Amino acid sequence: MKTLLSFILLFLSFVVSAQNSLGKSDDIARIVLNTYVPADANIKPAAQKLFETKLNAIVAANGMGGSGASQRFLISGQVNELSKNIIVGPPDQIILELEVNLIIGDGMDGTIFATEAINIKSIGDNETKAYIEALKKIKTADKNILAFVEKGKTKIIEYYNSRCDFILKQASSLSDQKSYDNALYVLAEIPEVCKACYDDAMDLGVKIYKAKAENDCQLNISKAKALIAQNNWDDAANAISNYTPDMSCYAEIKGILQSIQDHRCEVSLGKAKGAWASRDVENTGAYLAEIPTDSKCYLEAEKVGNEVRAWVKEKDGREWKMVEKIQQDEIDMRKEEFDIRKRAISAARDIGVAYGKNQPKVVYNTTVIRAWWH
Repeated sequence: MKTLLSFILLFLSFVVSAQNSLGKSDDIARIVLNTYVPADANIKPAAQKLFETKLNAIVAANGMGGSGASQRFLISGQVNELSKNIIVGPPDQIILELEVNLIIGDGMDGTIFATEAINIKSIGDNETKAYIEALKKIKTADKNILAFVEKGKTKIIEYYNSRCDFILKQASSLSDQKSYDNALYVLAEIPEVCKACYDDAMDLGVKIYKAKAENDCQLNISKAKALIAQNNWDDAANAISNYTPDMSCYAEIKGILQSIQDHRCEVSLGKAKGAWASRDVENTGAYLAEIPTDSKCYLEAEKVGNEVRAWVKEKDGREWKMVEKIQQDEIDMRKEEFDIRKRAISAARDIGVAYGKNQPKVVYNTTVIRAWWH
């Protein structure tokens, strides 16, 4: 049977040396900012898409784009019209001065991490064109914008470091309620750059993952027993094939697997005897090869094999050897020498991320976000 080690190979190959060094963009990149522009941000409809594109470009240029586990951290903005002048033509020209306010914050509780105000002047044949031209002048690599994003990054890291105990308790509570995937999602939100909190979260993640596996094991034991009662032996075996001796449920698993193996042994032996009764040497050998060497009917299978061997020797003058089946699962178990913790972390984090991706898109607290602009 496959080991928990291979069952565990999924999520935290992320366990490389995380550093709390804010100067490394590859570390900071693990924090993701989500672009959000509220309906009442004073953005002209014709420029809405352009403004969102600019915000996306800012986060991408600073290594904070992507689809991270956490959706709560936002980069948002609002535009105020400071002045509008008309230069009489023909054609008439509109001169606009806009104030673009950028904010990085928590879209759930309303905490503001960083702000930046940019004044821009532009000219156009009409107000809409002048407005769009103004937004086009936002430079994503401007030193003030870079400093603004860097400050936001730093504050987000401080947020996790200061709330780490609360986050870990929240995950533990969810695990106690058997909401394992949700608990792992909470832990998966913690960026690797927050080293101390991240390491504690990964240790807890391994425990929660194992609790989930143990719980699933009991459920699958019940499922396997029900399938056996329906004479569905193959599906019963599949239901419990991913569990290993390091799990508390394994003693019961082993007993069920033994009964499945014994059943398969009897079936294959019966087929082999039927084929041998017809002197079908090829199929007799094939059925005997299905019988594991450690099964209870192997000795009887070997007797049949000896009869075949003697008959072939007498009839054809050649040697016939019964193929001994060595279960591939047993080979796999001997070969696997994995780092259990590393693979458990990987599995745990993959579960958390997958859970997050399957959740409805976050509905932000528009009340607190609206207060950012007032």
